[in-house]
Amino acid sequence: MSLAKYAGVSLIAMSASMGHAGGMEATALSAGFMFEDGSYGSVSVQSQSPSVKAKTAAGVSVTSGSLIGSVSSTNLKAKMDVLDNMSVGITYYRQAGIKLDYTANWTTASGLTAGQIATMPKVDLDVTALALIAKYDVNENISVLGGLKNGTASDATASILASGVSATATGASSLSYIAGAAYEIPEIALRAELIYETKADYALTTDFAAVAIGVAADHTGATGKIHASTPDYINLYVQSGIAEDTLAYVSMRQAGWKKSQVSVQATTNNALFTSGTKAPLSDFADTTSYEIGLGRKFGTTWSSSIAYNWEGGSGPESTSYFTLTDGRQGLSVGAKYNFNENTAISFGGNYTDFGKVTFEAAKGGFVFSGNTATTLGLNISHSF
Repeated sequence: MSLAKYAGVSLIAMSASMGHAGGMEATALSAGFMFEDGSYGSVSVQSQSPSVKAKTAAGVSVTSGSLIGSVSSTNLKAKMDVLDNMSVGITYYRQAGIKLDYTANWTTASGLTAGQIATMPKVDLDVTALALIAKYDVNENISVLGGLKNGTASDATASILASGVSATATGASSLSYIAGAAYEIPEIALRAELIYETKADYALTTDFAAVAIGVAADHTGATGKIHASTPDYINLYVQSGIAEDTLAYVSMRQAGWKKSQVSVQATTNNALFTSGTKAPLSDFADTTSYEIGLGRKFGTTWSSSIAYNWEGGSGPESTSYFTLTDGRQGLSVGAKYNFNENTAISFGGNYTDFGKVTFEAAKGGFVFSGNTATTLGLNISHSF
């Protein structure tokens, strides 16, 4: 078989890895563009619309809207050959984020008063990544990859009055590393790649607002840090031609979210916090996600893909406001149109169903079930 027989096969399939059950990942790093022939560039936009709501154990709705907000992002990729056996690339994407708002979407049907609802979490945090990657071809079959990733956490807000937190934080950056290797058999479009990403920690400086909890506990004027991080990742991707113009692939991604919690730390003593002590806000669990897909080329201009993706959960019960789902499973479809041999447009979508979880089951609990997310994407690429 010839590699050319697979040219143009669309692999735009995407998953709704919005996190919260196991972290806060938004977009996974993809090194696939480093294996494009010659110089290559692409720009893509992605929009995700989740619907995450809750009911009482008796089935009464306690939310007026989704607790997790919609988000749009732009991803950029560019790659060029600098030597016969070496290429460099750069990619920019929204790596992680939390768009969580109980205060605007929780109702008094839950049995809570308006004042109690005001103490529930509202968090807005975004982390974008700019990665520089180099690929060196040892021979026709084996290549190694390495790079640097600069993550930037933008200015963030965290209001969790029940925990004594009401803060606006100044953004921060963190450097992490990328390493990997790949094995290819070009004649059958076989590629197996293993990529490792190191953890990145963010300490966002903040001034706490005055917050009165219960008996006027107040931390007016306190300063501190909001700590967040993206974990170590292990990515395994394998693709192969299985018939003329037909490509199959499978991927696995492990993320160590258990050691990458969101926490708050005061640097001055106050009525609620002891200086230097970290108070955890999240209870993320380690995750392993999978995807299996199939791409098919039709003629010289069109190709399409379909993929099934899933992720295990941390259990059917939760005591964390940040854990609203127990795993996920989704279906992605994509299509690609080649204007010519250099320029193409791809578009696709993903529909994800989130697993049921009960919050504070020992106290009667609220049930998060029947929740979903829809993701749409568009990508334009050009080879030089």
